Amino acid sequence: MRKPRLLVRRPHPAALLVAGLAAAALGLAAVLSGGHGTEATRANRPASKAEIATAFNDGFTDGRAAAMGDDNRDGRIDEDESGWNCRTMGNGVCGPHPVPAECKGAGTAIDLCVTVASRPPYSRTNPDGSRADNPDGRAQVRDLDERPGTPEFTAALRALDNEWREHH
Repeated sequence: MRKPRLLVRRPHPAALLVAGLAAAALGLAAVLSGGHGTEATRANRPASKAEIATAFNDGFTDGRAAAMGDDNRDGRIDEDESGWNCRTMGNGVCGPHPVPAECKGAGTAIDLCVTVASRPPYSRTNPDGSRADNPDGRAQVRDLDERPGTPEFTAALRALDNEWREHH
């Protein structure tokens, strides 16, 4: 009985090279796409809780971990850090914030002033159990006694920002 020629022939080196290159190209395409679709598709979907909560060991010796996207490693993802998603975090305002009238003349504290002014009203419970209702950020900036552009104005904005962060 005669053996079929196909089973006894050796493959050509050129055919092996083409097959290997094709497999490598497909693997590279999968790695570059991340396996989740195109960049545009991923950028337009909200971040999942798992993506936000993903943490990695950042060399902390006490067992702490910094969240991915927490660029300054302070334990929270702030606006303008790489992990911030303006569509699902904060006030949902994406892009540069318009400068409200309360922040005109704020000088070097303009970004902090715009951040504080864009915050919604909130309530908090004081240590003695009483509740305090705080107005929106624009009203808080407007009620400051300090003049915009002075070091005292910047310090007052930092105090308002720190108070808001403590309660959120």
